Amino acid sequence: ANRHSGRTLGWGGGGWGHHHGKIQFTTFADGRPDGGIRQSADVEDGLDSPGDIFVFDQKLLADDSCKSVIGRNAGYCIRTDPGKPDFSNPDHPTLPDDPENNWGQCTWTLTFYEGAGSGYVGTLQVSGRESDNGVSAISIVGGTGDFKGAWGELLTNPEPQTAGGVLFRQVLEIRRN
Repeated sequence: ANRHSGRTLGWGGGGWGHHHGKIQFTTFADGRPDGGIRQSADVEDGLDSPGDIFVFDQKLLADDSCKSVIGRNAGYCIRTDPGKPDFSNPDHPTLPDDPENNWGQCTWTLTFYEGAGSGYVGTLQVSGRESDNGVSAISIVGGTGDFKGAWGELLTNPEPQTAGGVLFRQVLEIRRN
């Protein structure tokens, strides 16, 4: 059985064997200055506006005070609803809006490296609407390796760091039929 944080999780290597149910664990995507690539592509207006793309390829950290790199967290977000200046009201006056928050449609892959300490090898693919502030619930839409046949939910929450950048707490609840 795989091990994470000293617990036996009942999913065998290379798949889940006969286990049906769920596992839950936490990782962190490293958005600090030395955590990897974080870069935006603007739609030429110089503002945070609909259609801007943000790409990232960051360290995936274990829930051990973020000491262990267990893989990569890589993907992109397309800005759909920026906060201030608020672009949504003129175009969509009937949509509820939070001018203090920004939203994007995001897709990314969590890659777990063999021998890196998580106890897993493979990838999880996630996709959904993510906010810049507060908790966002993102769908786990698939996986490979130990996560073959995965589905579930990833709760992500940005945690600003005093030394700069952000750690994105990612609580994963993974299921299999």
